[in-house]
Amino acid sequence: MPDNIFPYFIIALFLFAIGKNIYYFIEKKRILKNCKQTNSIEFKNISGTIFTDQGNKKNFEWCSFDLLINENSIFLFSTSFSFIPNKVTNLLFSNSNRKNTKKPILLREYKIDNNIVELVYYPEYLINRHKKITLKNLNQEQILILENLLDGKSRRFY
Repeated sequence: MPDNIFPYFIIALFLFAIGKNIYYFIEKKRILKNCKQTNSIEFKNISGTIFTDQGNKKNFEWCSFDLLINENSIFLFSTSFSFIPNKVTNLLFSNSNRKNTKKPILLREYKIDNNIVELVYYPEYLINRHKKITLKNLNQEQILILENLLDGKSRRFY
C-alpha cells in the first residue's frame, strides 16, 4: 500500500467528473427524446445564476443553461462544470397539465426585465424557502417568447 493516496484521490475525482458528465449527457438526450413536443423551442448557452434561500443558509451559483420550452413546462439543463452532479430542473406552469414532464416543480413567480428573466420556485425539500433562477443576456426575441409563454400561466411579480 503506498504511503501517499493523494494521486488516487485526484484520479478518482477526475473519473467522477467524467462519469457525471456522461450520465448528464445521456439523461439530457433521454429527456429530449421523451418530453420534447412538436412545437417546443430550444435555447442554448444562456448564462445565469441560481440563488437558493434556505433561511440561515444562502447559496449562489453562476452557470449556463440550455432550455427546452414546452407549452406546459420549461426544462432547464445546467451546463456549468461542478463536482456536484448536474440536475435537470423541470418547471411546470400548472398542475392540471403534467404531460411530457419529468419530476416537475411548480413555477410560482417570474419577473421579466431588460435582458433578464427571473424564475422563482419552491422545491419540496425546502419548506418555506425558495430557489430563484436568473437567466441573463437574452435577446429580445427570446424574452418575447418567454413573456408570451408565461403570460397568465404563473404569477408575475414586479
